[in-house]
Amino acid sequence: MIVAAATALALTGCEPGALAPVDSPEPSATATEQPTESPDGTQAPVESDEPSATESPEVTTPPVAGELPCTDILTAEQLYDFNPNFAPTTEQGTLPGAIADIAEAGGTVCAYQHVTGSDRLVVGVLQDAAGFSAPEFEAVGDEGVATLPAGGAVVAAASIYFASADDAQPWLDEVADNLG
Repeated sequence: MIVAAATALALTGCEPGALAPVDSPEPSATATEQPTESPDGTQAPVESDEPSATESPEVTTPPVAGELPCTDILTAEQLYDFNPNFAPTTEQGTLPGAIADIAEAGGTVCAYQHVTGSDRLVVGVLQDAAGFSAPEFEAVGDEGVATLPAGGAVVAAASIYFASADDAQPWLDEVADNLG
């Protein structure tokens, strides 16, 4: 009961945009030059090891797009049923397959992570899915990504726990029911 209450409390902060990345200064597009004095007394530029703008990372989780609160997509009880050790996360990671497509199309993406490990569950919902297509199931790295049309919407879930569409089906059904 205490864990469920703590999870419910944690989920209240999972609103659209709550997991959005904080803007940070962009790295320089060119290497930073720092003058150093050479043995003959003249100064020579030295390139630093700072990363350039062309070395930017892939799209990550979060961002969260869309208008649905994560608590409407997956309730605290449903998350607890998936795994009692999962909680909403702001940890960054790649968006796999259809989840990335849903985020790009303006859908809502919610990320949850095991509190003591790197296992995660990422759920995406695109409410107006007209023209959207994604495979029913795909493996992206270690994660299985399952997609389900739900009326005019589409629901997708990704986790290492999904080795097939059948593994994700109960969770997709629950999210689809929550949308109804």
